[in-house]
Amino acid sequence: MLEAFDIKNCGPLRDVPWTPGPGFNVVIGENDTGKTLLFKALYTLVRSVEEYGRGSDYRTFRQVLDSKLTWTFQLKKIGDLVRKGEGNKLQVQASVDNQSVFFSFGQSAEKGVGEALEPERPRTANSIYFPAKEVLSIEAIIRQSREIDKQFGFDDTYYDLVQAVNKPPQMGKNWKSFADARKGLGHLLGGRLEQSGKEWFFVKGKAWHPVSVTAEGIKKIAILDRLLGNRMLTPESILFIDEPEAALHPEAIIQFLDMLALLAAQGVQIFMATHSYFVLKKLQILTAQKGMSVPILSLSGGKASTSDLKDGMPENPIVDTSIALYEQELEASLGQ
Repeated sequence: MLEAFDIKNCGPLRDVPWTPGPGFNVVIGENDTGKTLLFKALYTLVRSVEEYGRGSDYRTFRQVLDSKLTWTFQLKKIGDLVRKGEGNKLQVQASVDNQSVFFSFGQSAEKGVGEALEPERPRTANSIYFPAKEVLSIEAIIRQSREIDKQFGFDDTYYDLVQAVNKPPQMGKNWKSFADARKGLGHLLGGRLEQSGKEWFFVKGKAWHPVSVTAEGIKKIAILDRLLGNRMLTPESILFIDEPEAALHPEAIIQFLDMLALLAAQGVQIFMATHSYFVLKKLQILTAQKGMSVPILSLSGGKASTSDLKDGMPENPIVDTSIALYEQELEASLGQ
């Protein structure tokens, strides 16, 4: 679990300390406030801890981290990530599974970090990043770009997800909450993902539909079902979801969040970045129904503030706009 972190001088993010919770955690803010940068920095750190020392990979933690930074942010010079200002250094400090991890670099950094504190032990879980765009219909392009051409284009959030989805399903009994989530997802989907050769299909009954003509929302939900079935998501995983509302209609969003609540109850730590008041409202209802906490990190103007949905909606431009729109609709309906 990611127990705490502090990110300094990462693009628009000046200083963002946060103590997230073990279940749902939500980041909100307008465009260009650094939500995706924040998620990618955290994902880079967590995945580096997971890949370090795994199997026959004899790279040092620093080497794993340097590679992950390069292929996640895809900059010719990673120092360009550092917030402009004389003497500024980008710093990421975190507690992951009760061990301290740290890295830092300045504006002159080319391909590697200046400082790094390696973890005492690697994580055995696999953390997953769900980009806002789906990956299945462009898998061949992603692989060509990364494995053959070695060109920037699709960062490690896409490539790692493709790798995870390609692991075949496992037989045997799943964790109860995961099994319950898969039942709910199956009902929501009405079908399943299948792979034939190098092609993906969405199978509904006896009909096999090419994934390229399958709805975006269906593909997103089907990928989650696949990751539960092949055990790439486990109770120790950390799940990053960028805009869970993308390509999902309101009823599907509600059911999708209900399924994620089952995963959170099993131990999956979930980070979401959203622009949707609808998503926030559903999560607030879950706090009341399940008596759980949903920490909120609000980003605005390079600054960060924290709150919890169990205490009510946070103050933030996206929330304020949604409330203002509702008030306008109410006034119009009353003829005022």
